[in-house]
Amino acid sequence: MLGDPVELDGVTFAYGDGALRREVLRDVSLRVAPGEIVILTGPSGSGKTTLLTLVGALRAMQAGSCRVLGQELSGASEAVRVGLRRQIGFIFQSHNLLGFLTARQNVAMALELDGAMHEPERLARAGEMLRAVGLAEEVEKLPGQLSGGQRQRVAVARALAGSPGLILADEPTAALDRVSGGEVVRLLRDLARSRGTAILLVTHDPRILDLADRIVTMEDGRVVAGASPGDALPGPAGNAAGAPG
Repeated sequence: MLGDPVELDGVTFAYGDGALRREVLRDVSLRVAPGEIVILTGPSGSGKTTLLTLVGALRAMQAGSCRVLGQELSGASEAVRVGLRRQIGFIFQSHNLLGFLTARQNVAMALELDGAMHEPERLARAGEMLRAVGLAEEVEKLPGQLSGGQRQRVAVARALAGSPGLILADEPTAALDRVSGGEVVRLLRDLARSRGTAILLVTHDPRILDLADRIVTMEDGRVVAGASPGDALPGPAGNAAGAPG
């Protein structure tokens, strides 16, 4: 029987050695279920982004167990981690689009690792994903011709184009205004849920917390709280216990 897309047990991670060693994750355990949207929040330096890079196989594990899409990453080789990264959709604060490629070409790039798919198929699939994110009229535009919200929509389309088993997002709304940011995250949520794709999202943005199934608060490298949005946001201020202040 397959487990959850993300299963962390006792994950500990430090930067540096000897007197310079600085522990940034301490005995972190976390599960993300299929189709679940989990937001990681907490003060800067609490370990959120480091945890995301470990789950995304962008960094080698040091201690504890980290199973992602059924693959144990503790002790995994670089080749194994590269293979896993191909099954994950990544969205970052910066959209990381190539300025000399059209929106369609940027999305199609995510499919180039699929050797069974020829270029016309990749471009057709990219067009379908751009229509799904509301950019049917913008497919041939360059990133410089798009608004910030539109560029981040292209990034969402790119992340989902290969039907990943997991989406990892790091501050995807930080560069967007309230309206654009909310639209992008709602779009990501709706598309991922329709495919049963789990999402683990790091944010400092209190405006999008209510889009999560669960909010996990980190502090000093540890998980200090986990709750549904309703529990974590008791009042109009929307400030969860342990949330960034």
